[in-house]
Amino acid sequence: MTHCKVHNVRFYNPEPQPIRCMKIHYNTKKLALSRSDASVEIWNLQNTWFLEKSIVPSTENFSIEDLAWCDNRLLSVGLHGLLVEYNLSKLSLENRWAVTGEAAFCLDVNKTNTKIAIGTEQGYLNIFTVKEDGIYFKKFLDKQEGRIISLKFDSTGEFIASGSIDAIRVWNVETGHAIHKMTTGRSEANKPTIVWCINITDDFTIISGDSRGKLTFWDGKIGAQIESYQSHKADILTICLSSNQSSLYCAGVDPNIINYEKITIKSGAPKWVRSIQRKIHEHDVNALVLLENKLYSGGADSYLACSFHPPKTLLKLPPILQNPCVQLAPAAKRLLLRYPKHIELWNLGKSKDVDVNYRGLLSLNNEPKKLLELKRVMKNYENEEDSEGIICTAISKDGTWILYSTIQGVNLFQFIYNEENPILLKVDNLEHKNIPCLCAAFTSNNKQLITCPNSGNLLVYQLLENKASLLQTIETFNSFECITFLNISTCSNYLVVGDTKSNILTWKWNGKKNEWLKYCKLPRYKSPPMVMALHPKTTNLVVVYSDSKLIEYDLKKKEYTNFSNEFEKSDWKSRPYPIRNITFDPRNKNNIILQDDSNIIVINKNLSTNKKNKIARTNSEENSLEKSSEGFEISLVKKYKHLAHLEWMEEDELVAVEVSPLTIMEQLPPAFFQNTFGKK
Repeated sequence: MTHCKVHNVRFYNPEPQPIRCMKIHYNTKKLALSRSDASVEIWNLQNTWFLEKSIVPSTENFSIEDLAWCDNRLLSVGLHGLLVEYNLSKLSLENRWAVTGEAAFCLDVNKTNTKIAIGTEQGYLNIFTVKEDGIYFKKFLDKQEGRIISLKFDSTGEFIASGSIDAIRVWNVETGHAIHKMTTGRSEANKPTIVWCINITDDFTIISGDSRGKLTFWDGKIGAQIESYQSHKADILTICLSSNQSSLYCAGVDPNIINYEKITIKSGAPKWVRSIQRKIHEHDVNALVLLENKLYSGGADSYLACSFHPPKTLLKLPPILQNPCVQLAPAAKRLLLRYPKHIELWNLGKSKDVDVNYRGLLSLNNEPKKLLELKRVMKNYENEEDSEGIICTAISKDGTWILYSTIQGVNLFQFIYNEENPILLKVDNLEHKNIPCLCAAFTSNNKQLITCPNSGNLLVYQLLENKASLLQTIETFNSFECITFLNISTCSNYLVVGDTKSNILTWKWNGKKNEWLKYCKLPRYKSPPMVMALHPKTTNLVVVYSDSKLIEYDLKKKEYTNFSNEFEKSDWKSRPYPIRNITFDPRNKNNIILQDDSNIIVINKNLSTNKKNKIARTNSEENSLEKSSEGFEISLVKKYKHLAHLEWMEEDELVAVEVSPLTIMEQLPPAFFQNTFGKK
């Protein structure tokens, strides 16, 4: 990759949304995560962790206080007083049930996935039963005084421990009565103690964390306290247990993550003792999840962190939306930025002409300029205007067509730009516009739009002057679980669609029949794909899977390339951060450029023909790690922090969109204040 002009875009500043709760599905190793804006993210933790899919917030489901997996169903409760089930294929709300007791704060499912317990504002503990044909309300237990903040089923599913203000109760699910009430005590007479989190071991030891910062162990059989520790200086908000229940982690407003280990003392009795302490976050930690030896944590700083030992490792991912959150219109030199509830279109800056051999910063003749901002406003639960969540966006290569989809459907616009009187025309006659789409793309010749509605199949539209007519419906015959990838070749002749189950199908344009015809299906791999892209010159398809396997598939020959077969034998190792995007150097068809959160990985496929083709670097800005293998070279460029998008725009122009960590920190609330040593 030789020298080029780089547009370093730093005006993309999405508002960080704190992580509220996390729940893991241990069989599939899927992590469900909710944020303060009621969005839901599904992270795949099987190999390299990556964001597999996300569900945008809606005006109906405006609050998520807790999440739970019930077999393969994902459920949530919130301040709206509803139990909500999500459709993970359509990425939308599937069902909802009213809960007795107004706002719901906590949710749990028993180990056999047959009962659901929900704690509410008015002190009602609701029990739902799960059957093959659906979820049904069964009963609510005796009403208690005050709200139920936390709850947990025991291992048998016959008892529930609930936490509220100043008390912990043990319930018999069958009779509906509380069999024990344990009072927590108060640190101050006029300050109630709130039991924020609760957990239960197989031997019926109840573990609670409260607003005093105390971690307390209770004997659930007799309703008595075993031991208590002043673990934190402020509220404990979350507790997680290891799979063998011999270790636990807790954290909260005091962000120190403290580990307690279960040991056996001389008398033979078990005892929990404080072990290591981790300082990963500076702000409140709202959720902890432990998978094998990896601890996942999240909270008010909006970062998802993964820490483990050995070796001592800390990985943190910023709150950047799932790709594509940035899209280019290279012919018009425009940039489309997707935010959670609106989109922005920008004109990129234009630099002064300089000598080809010039190295350094270039002054601009024209500064970047925001051309428009689009959002869809709806009435929320309080009958106030609120913007809908954006599911996906697309922009044509010439920047004249713009699409965005929300829960309510698809919005297509034609944008005619001139400085004096820019015109934005909405296409109203779009067929199936009330069906939301998961992803969409325009062909490079700007004549067609292809969308993936969440109802199934693919829709092909012919684009005319302020008009789009349905040209073809491509039937997929349930070939896909949830479409997350849609790519169209630069020649506009190949269409590639992929899903989270590693199904990758291609279609080819038939000009005589004026339709897309099914072309081929790639061999299905065991791991899901993280990212895929088509080479603009060779129409080779490059796919990177979650276990870091990289393949290159020749669509014309319908076979893997020689490079793909050789690369599989290389020492390319699993990467700690997920690959976010793939781009290609238009000046050298042998270069494949990958991008993760902070690194650019350049793979030169053919060293023998281009031995001098190496990354230009300076000691002050970049570090390069080169790995030599037979016939190719891998180089690593470390220059950015939180790189949201990297894409080639022209022969000598590259666009790098970066989200500044400082910008994220400036938008966060104040952290818990602690006196440092030697200061008052």
